[in-house]
Amino acid sequence: MTDICRPQHAVDLPDAGRGTCCMGAAVYGPDRCTCWEPVYDLDQQPLRPGLPLPPDPLAMCGDCAYRPKSPERQGEAGYAGDEDLLEDLVTSGTPFYCHAGVRRAVTLRHPAGVEIAAHPGAYDPPVLDSVPYKADGTPATLCGGWLLLRAKAATS
Repeated sequence: MTDICRPQHAVDLPDAGRGTCCMGAAVYGPDRCTCWEPVYDLDQQPLRPGLPLPPDPLAMCGDCAYRPKSPERQGEAGYAGDEDLLEDLVTSGTPFYCHAGVRRAVTLRHPAGVEIAAHPGAYDPPVLDSVPYKADGTPATLCGGWLLLRAKAATS
């Protein structure tokens, strides 16, 4: 699976543990603290393996990474991937999955009680056999934007 949906914590992590809460913070500073835990927008259900299905209808969702002005295509901080990677996924045929229904970290919580907002692109699905899973436990659908561009490339 292409790891474009993994959180890219583009947030400044405060020093919630006085610089010594963990080895990462003690050695490298608060930005490398490993104590932060994500708080998700959706509860993850047990995985129900199966084949990923194409989206219905076959179209880009409203905030698809393949839209021309998407944060991914614009190279915005915190979004894994960029325009070149998205194009490479289309031309290589490497499956790309839709984020709809996938859990997303909304906050990061430190054991000291501090919470900060997570990056808006902090999707964090469980992955089984290279397929990300939605929060309801089913395989994520293939991205409609990716499929449309693959079809266009096949007819060119």
